[in-house]
Amino acid sequence: MLGQKADEETKAANVNTTDTARDEGAYTALDTVTWRKASINEYEFAEVSAPDTRAADEESSANEMTTSAAEKKNAKASVKAGTDKNADVKTENNIKSISKTFLYVAEPVSLRKTPDKSSEVLEVIDADERVVVDGCTDDGVWYSVRHGEVTGFAAAENFTGKSPEDSKTEEKKDEKSKDGKTVIELKEDSSKKGSVISYTDEEFEMLCYVLQGEVGNCSEASKIAVANVIINRVRSSLFPDSISAVLTAPSQFDAIYGYYNGTTVPTQNTRDCAARALAGEDNTNGATYYYAPAYCGGDIASWFETLQFCLEVDGQRYFKNW
Repeated sequence: MLGQKADEETKAANVNTTDTARDEGAYTALDTVTWRKASINEYEFAEVSAPDTRAADEESSANEMTTSAAEKKNAKASVKAGTDKNADVKTENNIKSISKTFLYVAEPVSLRKTPDKSSEVLEVIDADERVVVDGCTDDGVWYSVRHGEVTGFAAAENFTGKSPEDSKTEEKKDEKSKDGKTVIELKEDSSKKGSVISYTDEEFEMLCYVLQGEVGNCSEASKIAVANVIINRVRSSLFPDSISAVLTAPSQFDAIYGYYNGTTVPTQNTRDCAARALAGEDNTNGATYYYAPAYCGGDIASWFETLQFCLEVDGQRYFKNW
């Protein structure tokens, strides 16, 4: 009995175990540090009963540990590469939520499952159909669209804020009865009279709501200046050619949501300023951009300052392209 106990103590004294083996550096995935328990083959053992093979066993165990560490390193690199790839896809297709907006289909468009031209087509929406837009990709190329019970993604270029009625010819037919006969006369759209651009009644309302939302509490000079930025964009080949298209362009005039939601109702003064700008009163020297340094800085502000300066009023600076 004493001999057996001595043998056990001797064996225990000669068993050599190492600390827990770990990879070089902490295993990181998705920004979370994960610690794991070492497996049995990551420990070194010295067998008392076979001293002549100890060196070979240790060399074999070391080789196994080296191979295991290399495999784990490669696996970790593979996981990281996969994570980075997914992150790139997520960034590319990042959807920014916006207030629900009603837009119209300018021409038939495919509603897809994801914002990708190769994605599955859920349905094709006909021209003139009204849809709800509640988001867009960071680059403004895709809209998140709901049409009836179907929700998906569609190319933003296929939508407009102008309703089918507004898209009809601006010349209106006025039927009158004369001597018992129906006479059809062509009636000139009143929006053309004395205006620097053509527009519809709905577009005038959109313009007034945007002015109220952007600079409703500012001076008349500010209202006329912002109105002219919109008008000058319509007249420029660098921007859409209608008030509605300019105001509904992605990430440009967030105040347009006030028009669709019925908020920021324009005052009479705002309406008067919009009319004055449409009649040709331009205090901006042709500006097509503006920003407020108090609310915008860094790279964005620096970009604006590379343009040709036109005017500063009520803390906002106005620019145009060189």
